[in-house]
Amino acid sequence: MILDKRTIRENYLTLIKDEWLAAPDTFPDFLTPIQLNTKAQNEQYILTVSDGFQALIKSFPARIKDRENWKKKLEGMLENVLCEETIIGVHDVMDRQTLAAFQDELKDFLRHVRAFAPELSMEGIGQAVRNYTVYMMFAQIHQVKQGFSPACFGYSMLYPFTDNYIDSQNYSVSDKAEYNHIIRDKIIGEEVHPQSQHQLKTCELLGMIESEYPRELDSTVYPRGSDAKVYMLLLMMLEAQEESIRQQSKEEALTLSDRLDISIYKGGISVLIDRFFVNREITDADLTFYLGFGFFLQLADDLQDIKEDSVKGHQTILTLDTSCVQEEKIVNKLLHFVQQITESYPAENDSFKNFVLSNCFQLIYSSIIGSKEYFSTEYLERMEGLFPVSYQFLEKMNRNRIDNKDIKIQKRYMKILDEMIR
Repeated sequence: MILDKRTIRENYLTLIKDEWLAAPDTFPDFLTPIQLNTKAQNEQYILTVSDGFQALIKSFPARIKDRENWKKKLEGMLENVLCEETIIGVHDVMDRQTLAAFQDELKDFLRHVRAFAPELSMEGIGQAVRNYTVYMMFAQIHQVKQGFSPACFGYSMLYPFTDNYIDSQNYSVSDKAEYNHIIRDKIIGEEVHPQSQHQLKTCELLGMIESEYPRELDSTVYPRGSDAKVYMLLLMMLEAQEESIRQQSKEEALTLSDRLDISIYKGGISVLIDRFFVNREITDADLTFYLGFGFFLQLADDLQDIKEDSVKGHQTILTLDTSCVQEEKIVNKLLHFVQQITESYPAENDSFKNFVLSNCFQLIYSSIIGSKEYFSTEYLERMEGLFPVSYQFLEKMNRNRIDNKDIKIQKRYMKILDEMIR
């Protein structure tokens, strides 16, 4: 198949928009509530595991020679959780060998993160890890075993480096334009002259993609054929980010259609690039699914940030009309939409695909908590009924997240992370 910008924008992104508009906005009837006694059991299990991990972390040895046994204990606890817990149930779709390989690849990724950007915060590391995990999930869907990808490392690290810069109010429009200009030059193969450490590292990350996908490779040796154009996709991603800056403008009022187009383009292309790094030829069905899945993830992200985006004047789909009735309709559509695109996708690993869909539902239920003031009490209660734990318990766990801790505690966790991946 021919993978080109015009086809993606005019055909596939239009198809995603039509599917979104056609998705019902009524409460989905295919979702299964969770019994209260099951929730209580889940909460008790999480508390028991959490207490065990906290006790072990507090006992982190000061002496280097004592750390090997400590590390083995922590690794044993992690393995037990992955192979026994019944809340997420990843062991139902991945055997022990696959889980071990999954963990090894993540450790490899984190080693590269710490070596490349030791200054990166826990929040920034989390951003990069989430993107790389999405790529690993796609490899599982296609039953591809390929190990650590330097190219996808570079791409995943671009998230904390570029998104946070573009979204920041500390930089002017001209600063952001200059930053995007140097990124564009690097993508198209022009000589670049970075003017800051941030620009330099951004170019180095793009260079990691180029190291795995040299420009001079011809179609006879290219693993995905001559129609697989990573640089075209990266330029489209840059264009999508530039278009998304319009959402931050207070001078231009964006219509619902404008906001949809921007979100579908940015979210869709960002995830299609993750799929590109999986060593399997991209099909028509892939394009429809992964572009749609990226749009879903973009809206799930916006769902958590309704208040912040509203205060800043950012024009997302969810800030157009912040009434409870309208926000609830959008969430309903989102659940219908992701269910439709996932169930209709002919995956090579169907059980893992269904596992991903289940976690997409959980993502929406949990994301609502970040914007609960925009939903009615009745709707929140219905959503809470679908979640494995109570919302009160979830909020308490969120307050205790590592990236919500003070700098001193975060540094301690970073030290422990370094020991774990050493």
